[in-house]
Amino acid sequence: MARKRDLASKLSQPAETRPGWRDAISGPARDEAQRAQEEQAPSRSQQGNPLRRKTYLLTPELIEHVAALADAERVGINELVRFLLRSSLDMVEGGELQIPTRPATRQIVREE
Repeated sequence: MARKRDLASKLSQPAETRPGWRDAISGPARDEAQRAQEEQAPSRSQQGNPLRRKTYLLTPELIEHVAALADAERVGINELVRFLLRSSLDMVEGGELQIPTRPATRQIVREE
């Protein structure tokens, strides 16, 4: 219980104290004007940014290959991935690239 009180007292100390673990948890102290300005600023999605974060599972080899190519071409990894994905999709839609698939068969599940 004493540890809890000690931590609570550290959180409630004024902003003029030297930076420490509190900054690592909550960031540096901000004044009310800066906080209000940040709350009123529109977010990225409200500013018309068409990019959205999406996660796909990739092998470590593919990740390293993309990172090496981005480094060699001196472009950002995200920009390179968008370019490669868009190029591949255009090639598939244009008939230049075939996706190797097998036909799926449907099976009847017997109830017991």
